[in-house]
Amino acid sequence: MRKKLWLWIAGSVLLLALLFIGFQQWGRVTTSAESLSRNEAKDLVEKRYKGEITHIEQKDDKYVIEMDRNEIIYEIKLNASNGEVLSFSKIGSKKEEQEQEPFEEEQSNQENQQELGEAGSGTKVILSESAAKEIALKEVDGIVDDIDLETSDDLMYYLVEIETADDREAVVEIHASTGKVLSISFDD
Repeated sequence: MRKKLWLWIAGSVLLLALLFIGFQQWGRVTTSAESLSRNEAKDLVEKRYKGEITHIEQKDDKYVIEMDRNEIIYEIKLNASNGEVLSFSKIGSKKEEQEQEPFEEEQSNQENQQELGEAGSGTKVILSESAAKEIALKEVDGIVDDIDLETSDDLMYYLVEIETADDREAVVEIHASTGKVLSISFDD
């Protein structure tokens, strides 16, 4: 009789422990699958890039956000589930919208691809993805596989992954404001 009682107690404790562990695991899965709300995405981008959001829309599992920063308009693609920046690119400026002359638009497109240095108010201007790609391809011959804009402390930089002809992968790290090549590493 005593043996049966101990078996029931041990079985019940084991069942409760398994249920507890199951609920813990199930809780983590559901919270990680939740996506950022529109306001959370807006706050995240405004806090990270110190600009004014002019347009935000959700497409599939990402937000496409237009931001005005120092009269330059940027497009930011943000992963809706974890807030990771998928791309950050300059798409125009307020000055271009006001001056609708073709010569000025052509000149600003060239500046967009070779944009370096400081903006007028002292904040750093971000290179476009295409400018980072051109810089990386000058350093390593191959085909660009991926471009990511990363942030570490106050430093923003592009990581450009390039597939070389000899089936190696090069990763070129480029300062997002100056265009300076910070490092080049190869994986076999």
